[in-house]
Amino acid sequence: MKFFTCLMLLLFIRNSVKSEKPFKSVPVTVKTYENDTVLLPCYIEGNEGKLRIRWYKDKTLLGDSHTPHETMPPRVQMHSNYSLQVDNLQTQDTADYTCEIIRPEPWGPIKQTHSIEVLYSPTVKTIPEDGFLEVRKGDYVDIGCETTGTPPPIVDWRKNGEPMALLEHRSRIRFRAEHRLLAGVYECIANNGVGEPARATITVVIQDAPVVTSDRTYVHTAIGLRAALAAKLEFAVPPARTAWYRDGRPVRTDDRIVQMVHDNVHHLIFRSVRKTDFGNYTFRAENKLGMADLMFRLTGVPNAASFKVDATLNKATATSFTLIWEVDSYSTIIEYNLWLRPYYGRLVTSEPDAFTTEPPANHWIKIVVPGDSSDGPIHSAIYTVRGLTPSTVYEAIVTSRNRFGWSKPSSILHFATEPGGRTIAIFAGRTRPSTADYSEITPILVETVPEPHNISQAQVFERLNEVSSGARETTSLAAILICYCILFMFS
Repeated sequence: MKFFTCLMLLLFIRNSVKSEKPFKSVPVTVKTYENDTVLLPCYIEGNEGKLRIRWYKDKTLLGDSHTPHETMPPRVQMHSNYSLQVDNLQTQDTADYTCEIIRPEPWGPIKQTHSIEVLYSPTVKTIPEDGFLEVRKGDYVDIGCETTGTPPPIVDWRKNGEPMALLEHRSRIRFRAEHRLLAGVYECIANNGVGEPARATITVVIQDAPVVTSDRTYVHTAIGLRAALAAKLEFAVPPARTAWYRDGRPVRTDDRIVQMVHDNVHHLIFRSVRKTDFGNYTFRAENKLGMADLMFRLTGVPNAASFKVDATLNKATATSFTLIWEVDSYSTIIEYNLWLRPYYGRLVTSEPDAFTTEPPANHWIKIVVPGDSSDGPIHSAIYTVRGLTPSTVYEAIVTSRNRFGWSKPSSILHFATEPGGRTIAIFAGRTRPSTADYSEITPILVETVPEPHNISQAQVFERLNEVSSGARETTSLAAILICYCILFMFS
């Protein structure tokens, strides 16, 4: 009895070892390219005589060594040593391939699995499939790229040709269409290191109200000349209805006044300006999401003057400074108003380097400068301001008047006087010692606040009226200096 038990135990151990290591081959993963040939091994330990071997692709039976009459799939064959050969590899050949040994009872079948990965370059399919998505402002944009390829591709994104700073590689993007500038051409790029990267584009359109701009909304002209108002329709989805208005009524066109559109720029052209053409005009663009109005003024008043900064012409002394400016006007300039005041970053105490950035208490001083007899269109003026304080920074603006009215203010010019010792100066009714040295400061033009695109007549003249109201509250520099001299004589 004991002998029989030991015999059975030995047979069990022998069969267990036999079942654990029947294969001489080891599982392999083959990574290769299309059109190559792969040989998958199925080598058995020992001399087992005639074996029955089956090969599977994933769970599909490819062939059985005991039924050789059954034809195997094209490009696949089993050799006499039971290895499996796959020729002319295609992308669909990527799979797990299992060699199964069918053994007699009491032993069951044993298996060994190999893998084939056919490497191929990526492909891309866009979401939405037609590569176009149009949403309304405030809605969500959901776009993506479905990719194929072995190994799996990595996806990067670009917008209008520029890389997008995403925190991770992703095949799908979702965001809220909060602004029209989020629209554009989105490009996904799939790359797996095999062949060239695959690219696909998705055009995203965001519906929004029209946006209209113009380089000039204040157009200077003269009677008999040609003039044009130009408004650029920067954006309108859906397309906008457009029209020109004057005083709330549509502009009537004829052979002399015509409308033209070129590259989204809408022109209202006056072939020969008449006095009755002067006035305010509005270009309007409107769609179902909103309306944009752009206001123009066709006028004969001068354009804003421009100060000239030239070290050879801007002569400075301790108490004077020479200013030069130019202005465009088709009519004779009658006069200029030159406005001056100390810059608000000035010294306000007798202590050196004691500055303030508080707004100035003193107001603008107005100096009337005569015009010229020239018909233009370019007028030049040169004027030396005297009675200034040494070592002081000033700011100046200028306005011009012809027979049609006053121009808008120029940009602000900052300039400084030469040092001239410790003197007491009066400017706009205030006294203070002068000890600072601004001799290194050169004249600097400071642009005024850019004119907004949608501007009304009241807004156009708001700054000029503000300057004028400040001037009404001040006296001339010459009168102040005379008063100071009288006080000095009787002190």
